[in-house]
Amino acid sequence: MAASVLLACGLNEQKLPGFVHISEESNVDGSFLISCILGQRLRISNAGTLLVCLQHHYQHYFNAGMRLGYNSNIFLGKTLNVIDALSDMSRHGLSSKWLRTPDGRTLTDQLISDIRAHLASNYGSRNSITILIDNLSILFNLGATKLQVQQFCQALAAIAKEHDNLTVITKLSNSDIHQLTDNNVAKCSSVRISVLKLKSGVFREVDGKLLIEKVIDEGSYACEESRKEVLYKVNDRNVKIFNPGEIGVKV
Repeated sequence: MAASVLLACGLNEQKLPGFVHISEESNVDGSFLISCILGQRLRISNAGTLLVCLQHHYQHYFNAGMRLGYNSNIFLGKTLNVIDALSDMSRHGLSSKWLRTPDGRTLTDQLISDIRAHLASNYGSRNSITILIDNLSILFNLGATKLQVQQFCQALAAIAKEHDNLTVITKLSNSDIHQLTDNNVAKCSSVRISVLKLKSGVFREVDGKLLIEKVIDEGSYACEESRKEVLYKVNDRNVKIFNPGEIGVKV
């Protein structure tokens, strides 16, 4: 089950912050957070979810969901919609629109266009909508520039402000390599979750550390934030959370 990790991150409520960014350090895998959040959103009545698959195809999230206790196929085409760019590229090769965008538009322009089209079709019929983007760094591999990725995230933040009860959740892997981009994207968010390695290296009982930073009050001259650290262990059918010091490991 994923309840403990969502509670620790403050993402267990029906209404989520407008923009949440997950910073994934090199050599750690934070994909479990996307699967956990997806399961929580699907369980909420009449809440729409748009999953944008860049790092993993949809089948990966279906399999992960089954291990965590939910069947995403039940919601597919109903409250769950998917932009599966990865599967589209593997199916159509160089003719995929994600590799050859029409009319001179950039890849990120195409993605924003598809997201807006989804919202135009579905927003009015849902109590809330969550947009999950599983790995922004794949956009670099597909030819997007750092500026284009930053502009893409700024456009997502603007969409979140345009709509009530809409949440955007992004993840960027290798955040320590793409540090400038990661920090700029994090500035668009009110919650930042950093997935970090342990200083002590590999430990059997713990996979890594989550640093959760939240904007509590954004005033005219100062920004008040809260910070919390927890340790996590991803098992086959659940994610366990520990407080630092609960297990004898240097964090």
